[in-house]
Amino acid sequence: MATAAVLESYVNHDTSSFADVYSAHHRDLLRLAWLLTGDQHQAEDVVADAFAKVYRPWRQGRVDNVGGYLRTAVVNRVNSGFRRRALERREAAKRPVERTQDSPEAYAADRDEIWQALRQLPRGQRTAIVLRYWDDLTEAQAAEVMGVTVGTVKSQTAKGLSRIRHLLQEGGDA
Repeated sequence: MATAAVLESYVNHDTSSFADVYSAHHRDLLRLAWLLTGDQHQAEDVVADAFAKVYRPWRQGRVDNVGGYLRTAVVNRVNSGFRRRALERREAAKRPVERTQDSPEAYAADRDEIWQALRQLPRGQRTAIVLRYWDDLTEAQAAEVMGVTVGTVKSQTAKGLSRIRHLLQEGGDA
């Protein structure tokens, strides 16, 4: 009987502590996953998988930096299986946008244009830019999450930003 009470206490404490981990990281991870996948449902699935993946090692005390571990799990999950369909990209790019320069619609349209340009980048460039500028990681932190060198992060970020500039200029001239 005493063993069951100790086990129940351990499980309840562990679950409530992990609930705190979930509360502290869920929103940021969902944003990261959404930026990488471009799809809310896929982002939710990726984040749920990341939390499921980290729970056991976390419970066993094998995770020192749970935020970093979760972020890496999200990026790895996105990179391992999710591919956006080419049809979605083509259809979104065809969508006409009517606006005046100072309207709220202009801001939304500019944001949409940047998002469309970001979606056209190769996975490594997109991941580097999202981690550096949306997730506000240092080059070293982004390199750790991506499993690459700092030089690769710098290169992927520079190439991605250059490509986004080109795509936005190309769209503005059309």
